[in-house]
Amino acid sequence: MTRPNPSFWQRFSTLTEERSPFCCGVDPSDTLLHNWGLSLDAAGVGHFCDRVLEAAEDRLAIFKPQSAFFERFGPAGMMELRRFIGGAQAQGALVLLDAKRGDIGHSLAAYAEGLIGRDSPMGPDALTLNAYLGPGTLRPAVERAAEQGAMLFPVVLSSNSEGRELQAARLEDGRSVAEYLADHITDYNSITDEPVGPVGAVIGATLGEAAASAVERMPKSLFLAPGIGAQGASFDDVRAVFGDAIDRVIPTSSRGVLSHGPSISGLRESMEKQRDRAFELRQAA
Repeated sequence: MTRPNPSFWQRFSTLTEERSPFCCGVDPSDTLLHNWGLSLDAAGVGHFCDRVLEAAEDRLAIFKPQSAFFERFGPAGMMELRRFIGGAQAQGALVLLDAKRGDIGHSLAAYAEGLIGRDSPMGPDALTLNAYLGPGTLRPAVERAAEQGAMLFPVVLSSNSEGRELQAARLEDGRSVAEYLADHITDYNSITDEPVGPVGAVIGATLGEAAASAVERMPKSLFLAPGIGAQGASFDDVRAVFGDAIDRVIPTSSRGVLSHGPSISGLRESMEKQRDRAFELRQAA
């Protein structure tokens, strides 16, 4: 298959010049649906997504729908997810599907076929992955992303406390498990001559200097940085975590924006505030 042009990195670079690198998470949880006065079903999720898109118009570069909140309503929920992906892309935005898939061999290849790239049935531009079955298992997804001009974001260092012991565990050569994964990601990105390859990384914005070594090991990766707002991280924390790599960071907030709904004006004001902060972060680099 011939890779479509431009790549995710190229599209991201162009969009962020106009809209900033801020990524709005889309998490239609029970709490938010209730607070917005919406039904706890696929129809409620659909109305939720419509309001998010109405508020955004053409202001945002990236959306990150959390697949779990759609999948729980079965086929009807997945239809709303596909509809949201198409609606966001119609606004000129990129869509990063937060599904954290992980498997081996032909099973991951099947996930990749269904979930990576605009030619896939679900159609997102990027996908989060769980690489803790071993970084070598990512290869089918990497190949698919390279063909599609898409991007992958394996979880390298998450902000949840349950993951830290595993991610910080040391191998015999002295590297942490997270550093080991980071080195494999850099190897995967050697397949391209572009400044950024098809494999990024999820690194929590709440981790501070603890993430510095992993970030340094991935000079050709985009970084998805969740945790801003409700999880306690600020844009200043993002700078502390990523340092000189700040121009390759996608700062992300979900509840910090969505809690301002269901008011369209409230959502729009919150989105614009986060967008402007992300602009400032990039311009100060």
